[in-house]
Amino acid sequence: MHKSAFLIGLGALALALGVTDLTSAQAATWHAGTPKVMRHTWFYNGKGDNKAYITYTKTKSTGNLFGLDATTDRYYRLPGYGLKKLKYQSLGHHVYQLSGIQYSPAGQTVQFDGQRMTYKVKVTAKQLHFYKGYHNYVRQVKFTTTKTPAALK
Repeated sequence: MHKSAFLIGLGALALALGVTDLTSAQAATWHAGTPKVMRHTWFYNGKGDNKAYITYTKTKSTGNLFGLDATTDRYYRLPGYGLKKLKYQSLGHHVYQLSGIQYSPAGQTVQFDGQRMTYKVKVTAKQLHFYKGYHNYVRQVKFTTTKTPAALK
């Protein structure tokens, strides 16, 4: 009698632990697109000619360095490359893991074209912090810019 009650109690405990394990596994869900807080153009205001941009839309990212026009002493965007078919995973505290397929500008090929890349980023209203590469991007550009020359488009 005591043995069967013990086995029933043990079975109920195992079932309860199994149910709680299922609900906690849903925190690692991947979502299509990008988080809304990231959908802007962000700028890296580095020293000297070390300047870059990245633009996030709902489904892709595009970015590159800025080129310097020596005649006007203004910077212009170089043709962008990035990730398409983006998806993201929330890791908590405004930290996201993004994953997408690398693509390159028309007529060019980047090193990892067509391969999946994954990276981690922390987002606040005014700053985008990458854990690798150029670290901090902000919403405001702090250098003079001009339109990209037609020959580069």
